Amino acid sequence: MRYWLTMRPDALLLELDEAFTSGEALARRLGVSRVAVHKRVQRLQRAGYPIESGPRGYRLRPGTPAPRPLLRRYAGPLLDEVVYLAETTSTQDAGRALAEAGAGEGALAVAERQTAGRGRRGRTWLSPTGGLYFSLVLRPELPLVALPLVSLAAGVALAEAAGVGGLKWPNDLLAPDGRKLAGVLVEADLRGEEVRYLVLGVGLNLEPPGLEDAAGLAEFAPAERADVLARFLAALEPLYLALPDPEPVRAAWRARTVTLGRTVRVHTPAGPKEGTAVDLETDGSLVLKTPRGKRTRVSAGDVEWIGGFV
Repeated sequence: MRYWLTMRPDALLLELDEAFTSGEALARRLGVSRVAVHKRVQRLQRAGYPIESGPRGYRLRPGTPAPRPLLRRYAGPLLDEVVYLAETTSTQDAGRALAEAGAGEGALAVAERQTAGRGRRGRTWLSPTGGLYFSLVLRPELPLVALPLVSLAAGVALAEAAGVGGLKWPNDLLAPDGRKLAGVLVEADLRGEEVRYLVLGVGLNLEPPGLEDAAGLAEFAPAERADVLARFLAALEPLYLALPDPEPVRAAWRARTVTLGRTVRVHTPAGPKEGTAVDLETDGSLVLKTPRGKRTRVSAGDVEWIGGFV
């Protein structure tokens, strides 16, 4: 595994883990003085990295999604390069920069906070310190028609990693009371019929962000960010590697969705469509049964519950 740390790399971040390491040991590993280590720690703390100091030395706050904690939790094929940022505009921007620089599949950008986090259709995603924000570079050899399945697979993996809630089509994770916990954004770089790369982004609230319709995972279950991210990668791996076979994703999505069986209004680019959500097609489309009994597919749109979430 290679590590891309920040735009101004500091090797000290590679040496820090969730257990305390003495300043003397860090100084010896880095070939600097203990005073230099102390000054570098202070600089990183000011930048926003969650480094704790104590009588036994220095450590990352337990559960920090930094390179060492992540590698210890997951060492599969979907984790290769790691960019660990205190702050960025969006991890999607960082992921795209990695991909354009030639990073391979499994390059990961993770940030403590985002200043311009975004969701589907250009929406803003509030990203205060303490949430889990990351983007994963994928280079799938898939036909274009199968790309929506990547997003659905990510939604399933997110639900498994969080351990609570259900999926609202196409890939929002809702808390048990219907508030939004997390979202998935997949951006593709295409050259004609060729998929150059995908950047798969996830934003997960650990604490409620202060919006009426948003929830935090900590309200429902104890969670450490590094654990959730590692579980996400482990859950995504078999679904992603099985593509383009849609059946594993369809079966897993059906088992975790709160969309099927509900009367919904889907706001599509062509206008709203209403009906009962009855199935998921092999291409990821949502199948609606209209009040007149006609079945219709919806390939893109935003779902609104008719009658509310109950």
